[in-house]
Amino acid sequence: MSTDKKDLTICGGDDFLAEQGITDPDEFRVKSHLSHEIATIAEQRGLTPADVARLAGEPEQDLDRIMNHRHGGYEVRRLIKVLTALGADVGITVFPDSGHDRGVVLPETVRKTKEQILRELAEMDEIDYQPEPRL
Repeated sequence: MSTDKKDLTICGGDDFLAEQGITDPDEFRVKSHLSHEIATIAEQRGLTPADVARLAGEPEQDLDRIMNHRHGGYEVRRLIKVLTALGADVGITVFPDSGHDRGVVLPETVRKTKEQILRELAEMDEIDYQPEPRL
């Protein structure tokens, strides 16, 4: 039995998707994130691709593909349209001075209620927020 051990170190660059031949890794990340959110919301609500297609006014075949994370060929704005048809709010945040030479695309989902977000902004003196009185 040989005692030679092969070096199994895997060396890669900074961007796995680019190394896999994805031509626009940032767009791919955003589309993947949006598709995941569409599928997650639909699953939580017990909606089929046909149900989501009806709500969004899109072909069922397309929603089946999107909900199965095959988002190639679909534009970001179309995925956003589906999310808003499902009742999700979609926002785009720009950090003008990130401190980096080159900015990054960070797809993210906020799992907070609007009231939580408004309270946090008020605490940072970004807005004047008075919660609605509960009856």
